[in-house]
Amino acid sequence: MNDKIRPSFKADFLIVGAGFSGATFARLAADTGYTCHIIDKRNHLGGNCFSYKDEETNIEVHKYGPHIFHTSSKEIWNWVNKFSAFTNYTHRVKANSNGSVYSLPINLHTINQFFKKKFSPVEAFQYIESVRIKHARISNFEEFVTASVGIELYEAFYKYYSIKQWGCDPKKINISVAKRLPIRFNYNDNYFEDIYQGIPLDGYTTLFSRILASDKIKLLLNTDFKQEYKNWRSCYRVLVYTGSVDEYFDYQFGVLPYRTLRFERVVDKEIQGVAQMNYTDYSKPFTRITEYKWFLPENKHKLSVAFIEFSDKADSAHEPYYPIRNSENDSIFKKYENLTSAEKSVIFLGRLAEYRYYDMHQVIASAMAKFKNYVQKK
Repeated sequence: MNDKIRPSFKADFLIVGAGFSGATFARLAADTGYTCHIIDKRNHLGGNCFSYKDEETNIEVHKYGPHIFHTSSKEIWNWVNKFSAFTNYTHRVKANSNGSVYSLPINLHTINQFFKKKFSPVEAFQYIESVRIKHARISNFEEFVTASVGIELYEAFYKYYSIKQWGCDPKKINISVAKRLPIRFNYNDNYFEDIYQGIPLDGYTTLFSRILASDKIKLLLNTDFKQEYKNWRSCYRVLVYTGSVDEYFDYQFGVLPYRTLRFERVVDKEIQGVAQMNYTDYSKPFTRITEYKWFLPENKHKLSVAFIEFSDKADSAHEPYYPIRNSENDSIFKKYENLTSAEKSVIFLGRLAEYRYYDMHQVIASAMAKFKNYVQKK
């Protein structure tokens, strides 16, 4: 529980960013008795998880690309379910490659279809074992994938999609990106391996509204941290910063590179017959198409809406989505990270501040851990 607040303080915490990082921290703080002001320069809460009803089709759309909540943490699953019921949606992704459609992640059906075989699980494992590339040392995306599935599957499903997504040679992509997709020797086509999975029944925006529904939390949209930067120490006890770390330190070591996304909207009676179709070759310049009605297929709609997704280069000032992790960029980030330790009363939190490719459940876990650490120090 917080001690008595000095009259000059507006609140205990100033939280920059109303996405999962900031919202989770704010609610944990409020439930413990702290007061919070949470600001966001956008005109909506929810960060990149913001969702809305498409006016023409009445279908719930995720503005910044598809977000399927998944976790194996019972604590995190129970926590988000306090604020919203979740659907029992299971994410199943298809890949359009060289004129054929396959299941992702690579599973027994994908292997048999691709190689025109009827392998059993053991036979498929033995075959893939025979085509794997034996690298003396695995240090990047390409080496990891070719060591896992061989050249043919790598080129069909990973190589060109990754070049479009990340804008660089796969040899320059961090190995951690490759580890996000498993290979299976059964017919399980569930995209995720976590125990719990779903989408908020009433949409992400409603979920965030409920997380922030506390008399100890004040939300201010259309408010840039630059407006508060000079005076925040005299108005708040602690700053929780979820923005980009290079921007916070005025880019003194240079900009950290990111990838951003742009979208093209498509409306038709039927579009692709599945929630997500990845385009893993060079036949199309985009990476994937998301058709949102399939997130709640039990709802019937006269029209369907989908968004074609293009990836492009960006920096922290231009809609950053994914940090580009490699040795060069990590060395830049390390310099900024060293500066954060000297920032008293500042907690750096989230994908941009920590320069990590977090999923939603990982963002929540980080917020929980950092709030717990703050309370323990107090």
